[in-house]
Amino acid sequence: MAMLESNIDFSTLLDTSDSGEDKPLNPSVMSGSFVFLPSRAVANMMRRWNYREGSGLGAQGQGIVAPIQAVVRVRRRPKAGLGYREKPYDNGLHVPPEPPVEEECREWENIARAMRLETECCETILALLQDMRLQGDDSVETMDALKAMAESKKGLHGKRMLGTWKARLPSSAARYIIEQVITPRMVVDVREWKPSWDPDCHDWLRPLIPLIGHLPESLYGTVESKIRNGDYEVVSPWKEYLSPVQWDTFSKLHILPMLTRLVRDMRITPPKQTDPSFRMVMLWAPLLRVQDVVSILEAEQFFDKWEGALRHWLQAAKPSLGEATAWCTGWKTLFTPELLADETVLAHLDAGLDMVDPAMQDLDSLFSKL
Repeated sequence: MAMLESNIDFSTLLDTSDSGEDKPLNPSVMSGSFVFLPSRAVANMMRRWNYREGSGLGAQGQGIVAPIQAVVRVRRRPKAGLGYREKPYDNGLHVPPEPPVEEECREWENIARAMRLETECCETILALLQDMRLQGDDSVETMDALKAMAESKKGLHGKRMLGTWKARLPSSAARYIIEQVITPRMVVDVREWKPSWDPDCHDWLRPLIPLIGHLPESLYGTVESKIRNGDYEVVSPWKEYLSPVQWDTFSKLHILPMLTRLVRDMRITPPKQTDPSFRMVMLWAPLLRVQDVVSILEAEQFFDKWEGALRHWLQAAKPSLGEATAWCTGWKTLFTPELLADETVLAHLDAGLDMVDPAMQDLDSLFSKL
């Protein structure tokens, strides 16, 4: 038997009289969502059956003690009984949440990673200069560069700020190292480089980024020809390795057309999204300007197709409020934070939720008439 929520003082019920007089209690001593007025006869019967206040009903007192709490459901399915619960809805859009990381902690991790890369850069250049010396290069420029690198390495020990190491290196030495040591070596390395084996360029480019800043312009054509058909793992590091102008050129020629095709051919299929194309678009989105991605979505009528699929599903299948809401919010979790900050994107997603509300109101009205 379910115990309805109330705060009844049973000491007022369990008197010692067995008169059986049936006197109703004062409702003012009772509170809760429902008013239930047990008589003194019932209370005396419970006492004779050894009921103790604070224990549960049953031979061993195994009944519940805490009353069932009333739960207010907003426009749920009409006529749903006690214990009704919306089942978890698999809409094919679930994205496991990333573990929360404090912004300050992430910033410090990035700084520490960049400092380690500076140390690796210094060690790599020292090794190249020493190798040149062992091969018989005793030029004054090479010796001066080697001394400058050895001196600048002292700045990598103890407390330091990011960029201090490069600042300590004389500009003449840095220019000689880039033009006469690094670039000729990279010309050979880029020809032999296979992106599928070394997508992060750990062997020939990445360790030198703290000094050179980005890929030399003379090597851009060779790199472009090798990565233009690459997957995300191959292409994404070049957001850091190319100059802003180089990256803008590459993304317009190769990334934006690919994403345009994905959006154009995308199928939106409620109640469960089976086409993974949108996930692929959002994987690449952080590498691009927000406005470029929004322009693709609008030009290829993504939001029109999305709203049309939602409208047809609501009218034809009449899903529950939980299903329809989960589908809309599931799509929202797929967008990058940068895209969700865009007013155009947010307006379209909110319009989808606005479509769900009237549809559910019409459905609730239909059920209430049954």
